[in-house]
Amino acid sequence: MQTSLEKISSAEQRLTISVPNKEIEAEYQKQILEVAKKANLQGFRPGKAPLQLIKQRYGDEVRRDAMSTVMRHALADAIKEHQLQPINYPRIEPKLSKGSDVLEFIAYIEVYPEIGEVQFTLSEVEKLTVDIKDSDIEHVIEQLKTQHTGWNEVNRPAQLKDRLVIDYYAIFEGKSDLENKVEKFTLELGSNSMIPGFEEGLLGVTSGSERTLSLHFPADFQLTDKAGKPVDFVVTVHKVYEGDLPELAGDFLKKLGIEDGSHETLKTQIRSSLEQERDRLVKERLKEQLFTHLIDNNTVDVPSSLIQREASAIHDEMYRYEHDHSQHSEDELSKFNEVAKKRVTLSLLLAEIIKKHQLTPDQELVQARINQIASLYQDPAEVIKWLSSDKQRQGIESQILEDQVVNKLIENLHVIQKEMSYADLKGMQK
Repeated sequence: MQTSLEKISSAEQRLTISVPNKEIEAEYQKQILEVAKKANLQGFRPGKAPLQLIKQRYGDEVRRDAMSTVMRHALADAIKEHQLQPINYPRIEPKLSKGSDVLEFIAYIEVYPEIGEVQFTLSEVEKLTVDIKDSDIEHVIEQLKTQHTGWNEVNRPAQLKDRLVIDYYAIFEGKSDLENKVEKFTLELGSNSMIPGFEEGLLGVTSGSERTLSLHFPADFQLTDKAGKPVDFVVTVHKVYEGDLPELAGDFLKKLGIEDGSHETLKTQIRSSLEQERDRLVKERLKEQLFTHLIDNNTVDVPSSLIQREASAIHDEMYRYEHDHSQHSEDELSKFNEVAKKRVTLSLLLAEIIKKHQLTPDQELVQARINQIASLYQDPAEVIKWLSSDKQRQGIESQILEDQVVNKLIENLHVIQKEMSYADLKGMQK
């Protein structure tokens, strides 16, 4: 066997392999004899048919198998000889033979690219300072109460924050759109889930009544042929419900997992949860600045197979419950390729930084992260046990290692502190 290696890029190698045909012939003879021992041809006892008949019946198939076996073994030996580390099975192409006594083929092998020196020229970075205020905690408490609101039917005119059960259809440009009539729709007045004026126009309605609302579609309405144009909605009201907010006391607090029924315990738990979420988001904002700079300032030959693999993972995550994940069409995955390429590029750059600085996960920080996560649950000991399993712990170690890379990157940077409210950090509207 003869081999030659050519570098196409830092992420792809071309391996040319020449194998004497006598090796294929030897493998063919070996396999055809094995077939002859088991072949069951009509008129002969199993394994007793003449070898010539066996070759006539199975020869072509066995020769293809013999060639495949020899090529596979030759490829494995060549990869070992050149100390290559393929990231997927190589793409094989035949090559015109030098002569009748040689089989020659080419293997295109994707490998992890050579990164070299990672370029990082950032001089300053912005880090957010976010205080958790009492108003943030009260906002969460109000959300919890809203989520556990009871609804009682009332026989009075509808008010803001009441819940209605309605039917409605549109009359647009003089035509009633009864085909798209919406029935038994639940609407909370003040939720701002409908076009402007719709919910306000239903204030004062009563059960069993009908009201026509004369409105306009918003100028930025998604259906451009209707944007900014007048429309009437005919609304039939079936039910009016009044919300019954729970009191922040005993039974409700225990329902939220506050065993001692204490208002202060609830606030303490909420503050702890918000602080953890704040820390996560602040860290993500910081990482975004650093990692965007890394991607923009380093050109990496990203293997296409890694992009496809990551695009597949993104696709499966987005459509977790909607698709058969065993197959993916190119059209399905292509829309994720850009994001996938950035993710793979970043992971390769981070791996190079980790290698350069010989970073390993700080086990004290790993354990602290496990304890912190577990503290949010009713049975921390059980959560700690689960998070300490090999698979879960590896995930946390990866997070900690990424944090250590961030710390290494900002060691010599000027950090600009910027104050921000928790609501703005979360993008909430209070």
